[in-house]
Amino acid sequence: MEKQNKELIIKKIDELISIVKSSADYQRYIYLANEMKKNNSIMSLVKDIKKLEQKRVNLEYNKENTDDIDKEIDNKRKELDSFPTYQEYSYLKEDLNNTFQSIKSILEQNIN
Repeated sequence: MEKQNKELIIKKIDELISIVKSSADYQRYIYLANEMKKNNSIMSLVKDIKKLEQKRVNLEYNKENTDDIDKEIDNKRKELDSFPTYQEYSYLKEDLNNTFQSIKSILEQNIN
């Protein structure tokens, strides 16, 4: 591909990134992420869930029963979901990921 076309493609991708970053959903997502970082309860739950998930992987690797830890993870997730900030953050994260997947799919379809 010639250099001029590559530069044009990169320019268009940069424009697309700018559009996404300036969207209200993305701005709200970033705001909520920062708000959650300030909330010790949310961050503690996130940290606990990550540790439990690592422990679960180790148990599973050793072919040990994971029922108890699964229940504990589920309880922590329910507690985390009780925070409206986290609920909105999760919704926006999923929505943005769907948007990115759509963009990727469109690009793949048009390249193939």
